[in-house]
Amino acid sequence: MSSTIPARKRNTGEKKWNLLICANELTCYTIKICTNQQIFLPQYQGAITNSIIYAATMIFVSCWDANQIRVAKETPPEERLERKRLQDQAIRYCNRLLALMQIAKRLFHLKAKRIEYWGRNTINVREGIKRWQESDKERYNA
Repeated sequence: MSSTIPARKRNTGEKKWNLLICANELTCYTIKICTNQQIFLPQYQGAITNSIIYAATMIFVSCWDANQIRVAKETPPEERLERKRLQDQAIRYCNRLLALMQIAKRLFHLKAKRIEYWGRNTINVREGIKRWQESDKERYNA
């Protein structure tokens, strides 16, 4: 079945869904490594580890909440603004997670390879959220 809408302009929701999957994977990876007591020492749990887990969790939750707000041409402006606010919040938590990684790297003597992988995934999620915002802006003239 052919469509009159070019493939590059079709919105199947797949890209956004992939972003949610990547954000979820980032959160789960973060929780998994932060709860490994051989890597993240228990005495630092309250000082830094809980903040890292919280930031990663809020990235996913903020994206999830933003995605639950259905936006269409007739959607009230306050709902569109709330969706954008949640997306912005997720971006800020990505930036916060990157900063906390730098503290953890030094404090826990994390390998550069781990930080590169973790950081790259965080940046990929952050950039995906920015693309999602641009897509919303183009689609809804927000």
